[in-house]
Amino acid sequence: MNYKARCMKCKKEVDVKEPKEVEIKPGTWAVKGKCNVCGTNVYRIIGKKK
Repeated sequence: MNYKARCMKCKKEVDVKEPKEVEIKPGTWAVKGKCNVCGTNVYRIIGKKK
């Protein structure tokens, strides 16, 4: 799946490289990966899984 997240270093929305879905608290999920431009860690909260 192709995810997008906001990179705080590049100041724009970028594609997430090496996306990994992680549970940040019970029932709430996020995508963790790297910015495909600069390599900084980026996160995107995706909410509850169905």
